[in-house]
Amino acid sequence: MGLAQEQLGASRMGQTVRSPQHQERQNQRMREEARRKTRLFQRISLGLCCTVSFVAVWLVAAKGASEYSMSYQNSRLQTQIQQQEADNANVSSQVAKEKDPANILAKAKALGMQKQSKTVTIPTQTTGK
Repeated sequence: MGLAQEQLGASRMGQTVRSPQHQERQNQRMREEARRKTRLFQRISLGLCCTVSFVAVWLVAAKGASEYSMSYQNSRLQTQIQQQEADNANVSSQVAKEKDPANILAKAKALGMQKQSKTVTIPTQTTGK
């Protein structure tokens, strides 16, 4: 039994001698693993932040472009409205000029027509004339 105990004692001594080195390597592996996980987390976080920032900038730019487009359409419509109002004013003034009795008389005389001195009445059903 003595030999078995010596071998067992020797192997235990070897373990205790190796134990601090083994423990140090294990601690170093754990630290490296923790650093690797931390770096991975940081990279994922940075990628996510960049993606969110890009999407936010894209949305703001799209909204600005939409507002610019709407502003352009609004100014174009305002110009069309002003042109149409000017055309309406011209037509209204021409209508007023053309329906003026003095103007009608002048055009009739220019065409060789003459005004009858006798007034013509058009009979209606109510008067019977």
